Amino acid sequence: MNLDALVDFTNSAVEEIAKHTIGFTLTPDRLRAEEYGIAALNWSSIPYGEAGIENVPDDRRGIYAFVVCRENGVLPPHHYVMYIGIAGRRSERALRDRYRDYLNEKKVVKRPRIARMIGTWHSVLCFYFAAVDNEVTSEQLENLEKALNNALMPPCSEGDLEAELKQKRRAFR
Repeated sequence: MNLDALVDFTNSAVEEIAKHTIGFTLTPDRLRAEEYGIAALNWSSIPYGEAGIENVPDDRRGIYAFVVCRENGVLPPHHYVMYIGIAGRRSERALRDRYRDYLNEKKVVKRPRIARMIGTWHSVLCFYFAAVDNEVTSEQLENLEKALNNALMPPCSEGDLEAELKQKRRAFR
């Protein structure tokens, strides 16, 4: 048997397939849920990176998501929500300031799931964001974050799920 050929095949499979594999949980009941504590959000997006950062509000709190997507004329519409977070957790920190954290290598490398997400999918990663009105309290913003994470269970979001759901999810990791 030519073990070198098997090793080459395995290494090629890891490079091409395994390192890009991530699990998604798509629960129909949770996707159909409509209790978010807010009537609607006006989402905008920019490709991951410095380009377009001026389009992210520098004076508004809000919610954001990192989404893998690649739109063109051939692929059907698709988006994979990888992570959901908020800007303004018990502060007035703006969406743009929070986004800058994800452009800072020293901050990203301390969060292994986020580092993997950015390191692996940066070329097809988009930063989606929705500013909220000043009347939205920090508690309401945190509840919205938890509700969206509970509905979508993004693979790179870990802490912002209901405790019972987080425990059940860990059973499959």
